[in-house]
Amino acid sequence: MPAYESVKFDDLFAGGVKPPTAIAVVVKAGSGVVTRGMVLGKLSQLAESDLYAGTPVMAPVNSTKTDGSETPYAVLADAEIDATSKDVRAVAYTDGEFNRAALKFGGTDTIATHETSLRKIGIITKRVVK
Repeated sequence: MPAYESVKFDDLFAGGVKPPTAIAVVVKAGSGVVTRGMVLGKLSQLAESDLYAGTPVMAPVNSTKTDGSETPYAVLADAEIDATSKDVRAVAYTDGEFNRAALKFGGTDTIATHETSLRKIGIITKRVVK
């Protein structure tokens, strides 16, 4: 059962002006256990011959990489997926208003590393005061 079916309210979102857009993605094997709020970079997309042609193949964003994952593309919606040893289908948000403190990154990256790039693709980050 997909993990997003059991997601309860969390602090990932920071606004309700525009609902986020969700898409199907594939998280690449070797990415490890990836959790909700992880910013993902696009490595490639599934070939036209594949049943799910055009679906982005992604990995956690990491500015030290040069395979496409150095640039933000989406935010993982699923609660948790395990892409340690195999590719995993998942759901990710391509835009919306997000709590900057709830976003996660690969390597040693932080929100400061990617905030401008996120804004350019329609992912708006906001500081949430509790």
